[in-house]
Amino acid sequence: MQDFSQQLSNQKLEAALYVVATPIGNLFDISFRAIEVLQRADFIVCEDSRVTMKLLRHYKIKDKKLIIYNDHCGEQVREKILNFLIQGNIIALVSDAGTPLISDPGYKLVQYLRKYNQRISPIPGSSSVIAALSASGLACDNFLFSGFLPTTKIQRINTFKNLPKNYTAIFFESANRIMATLENIEEVFGNRRIALGRELTKMHEEILSDEAKNLAEFLNKNPQKICGEFVVIIEKAAKDEKSLSKDELIEAIEKAVAAGYSIKELSQNLADIYDLNKKEIYQLALEISKK
Repeated sequence: MQDFSQQLSNQKLEAALYVVATPIGNLFDISFRAIEVLQRADFIVCEDSRVTMKLLRHYKIKDKKLIIYNDHCGEQVREKILNFLIQGNIIALVSDAGTPLISDPGYKLVQYLRKYNQRISPIPGSSSVIAALSASGLACDNFLFSGFLPTTKIQRINTFKNLPKNYTAIFFESANRIMATLENIEEVFGNRRIALGRELTKMHEEILSDEAKNLAEFLNKNPQKICGEFVVIIEKAAKDEKSLSKDELIEAIEKAVAAGYSIKELSQNLADIYDLNKKEIYQLALEISKK
């Protein structure tokens, strides 16, 4: 019987853009399939050649043509990649860490290539969002990921206040704002349980779970841990937290109407988001619409 590496190398690899997940910290967190695609790719599209070269050297992948693609790249670079695909090349898209396009540049490229009917194939793997959530101990039956939090206090508080109550919420936050963010979380959610993930998959990995106030006290006592990027997870509301005041519900209905939703649509949406009675929302929305 052939060994696994031989089975991989005998598989046909069609011309396509392969969206390849790479490690978020520990270099062993990469799939056999991802290594195979990187080995056989004609071009590797990356954010930072220095970061990608470190990964390639680790796996002894040599002589690869790298194309830099980041937030500053325009249509000229996308057109170049499109032409390489039309010519029948195998192209791997990687980010500096984790799954490409998840709070990383790349979606414009994928969107552009799909417009020209190019094949896009995902090669799944590491994601800091899923890694932190899976070990947080918080409810994860339904969750909402919203990328990096806003940089100002008012924007963060508004973001927190507008979160749907029956979704666990996940964000990224920088070290220089994490203390302010914990203060904002306590202000909005009180003693709601949250989790912080830091140094995920690395030697000093920590996933801390507690109330925001207690986590802030812990970090104040251990300032050396305030570094890098944090994954912030806010658990969804408990059953007894889910009711909205009438004023809050009216405000939510008015926002939905302003956004162009019909009464039927907004009633269903708000019932799902806030775990409320759809008929009651419908009746209230009808009353508001008649004023």
